[in-house]
Amino acid sequence: MNSILVNEVSRRKHLEVIDGFPVIALIHSLLAVIVVAISLYSYGLTHQLMIWIGLFPTVIGCRFIADKLLRPQLVAGELNKLSWIALMATRSLLGFVWAVGTIWFIQIDPERNLLAATIWCTALAYAGTIFHVNSIPSLQTYFWSLMAPLSLYFALELHLYFEVVVITIAGIVYVTLYTKVLHSKATTRISETVQKERLIEELSEANHQIKMLAQKDALTGLKNRMYFNEQLEELWAKSIENRSQLSLILFDIDHFKAFNDNYGHLAGDKAIKAVADCLNHIELHTSKAFFARVGGEEFIAVLPQLGLDIAIDIAEEIRLQVEQSAVPHHYSSTSEVLTVSLGVAMTEPTANTHINDLFEQADQALYRAKEGGRNIVATTLLHPHRAAFQGQPE
Repeated sequence: MNSILVNEVSRRKHLEVIDGFPVIALIHSLLAVIVVAISLYSYGLTHQLMIWIGLFPTVIGCRFIADKLLRPQLVAGELNKLSWIALMATRSLLGFVWAVGTIWFIQIDPERNLLAATIWCTALAYAGTIFHVNSIPSLQTYFWSLMAPLSLYFALELHLYFEVVVITIAGIVYVTLYTKVLHSKATTRISETVQKERLIEELSEANHQIKMLAQKDALTGLKNRMYFNEQLEELWAKSIENRSQLSLILFDIDHFKAFNDNYGHLAGDKAIKAVADCLNHIELHTSKAFFARVGGEEFIAVLPQLGLDIAIDIAEEIRLQVEQSAVPHHYSSTSEVLTVSLGVAMTEPTANTHINDLFEQADQALYRAKEGGRNIVATTLLHPHRAAFQGQPE
């Protein structure tokens, strides 16, 4: 695995341990209730039991607080050495408090309680490692925080040296062999999950890029006809819902056939791209507005939530930008440079109107601009009383 993947797997392993602690705390709390009940029944409320009853929830609370404080660093992948030590220390607290409780319970009546308490403590140590298989350091910290104090007590107080040797050897074998296998499986599982997630992200990004390419005109980089058709339907429905205005500016290059015939198709492509480049300088006022190339030399601007006056201003700015780009066109009867004619249409869509009506109005306005001499802006409306016709008469 590369270093980035290794770090991500390590981060997730520790996050799983932290996120799984509420379940661990619940299990340990239920076991603690059983132990307290047995101790109360057998020996009453001893001094050691009172201390342990206060110590256990304190340790649980400290672990919760520490995990909550350290989790943001783990999520961000910014766990420093001091935080790492604190993380490991919290893993030892729960094991240590169980070890102390076990020793105190044995001290009450060693002959009677030694075997049962040892089995109980050992079971907690071995079974508890299952919740720490994601991290070998965390696992060892928990295991030996339980078994080491018990072994020391056996050796120093009870002089049970053989038992200490057995406990130590069994612990080393278990931790280094069996739990290593479990840890390897956990690492593999998390690693596979991370790799699958990254693959999904890469596929999602690739699909997004494909979708973007499918919506983009290859020559100009503007939106294409397919995107225009899909988006216009959505904006039309939204305009009906919001009772808002929707404007279109339909425009094309004047005398483009003459340009192509005399300068060649390669020059024609450059001319189309030059017009598209001019559009990059135009402010469309709303985030949903866009330009699209819908034909050979034909373009359109879709302007949701914009009225006729603003649409006319935008159209005039387009006309000026193209004219000022000064692309030579000596075969135009309109100007010595490349120009465009623009038709503007606006409506407030209703359930009784259709998209094609607005598009037809924009097309008619473009025809008026051409009939009026080209290199001008003309308008027409579905509702003529809202604005007067602008542009030269036919």
